[in-house]
Amino acid sequence: MAGRVLAQTRPGWVLEPDLDPVDEQVRQRRWRVLRAAMPQGCGLDAVPAWVKTPEQFIDWLSSRLNHAAIRAYFIDLELIAKQTCDLELLRLARTYQVGRR
Repeated sequence: MAGRVLAQTRPGWVLEPDLDPVDEQVRQRRWRVLRAAMPQGCGLDAVPAWVKTPEQFIDWLSSRLNHAAIRAYFIDLELIAKQTCDLELLRLARTYQVGRR
């Protein structure tokens, strides 16, 4: 996990204050989807301040959920990505599903 703390930010995920309004909406929507796809019972708890990348979010989430819940999370995330035609979100979901199949 130490290697992920310094992970490079994926394109399309950085929330910067001076972005084009459309780019900003896309990035904010991706972060909302990551949180909204969390299993019931987790709620939309505040994400810790140290979470800056999707990988860090997943590390944080995996510390809170069991294996079955994490697997279901990525299946749901993949379905949402397909429905919204968000290729970057789909890549993220599939990256983590590969190791869990």
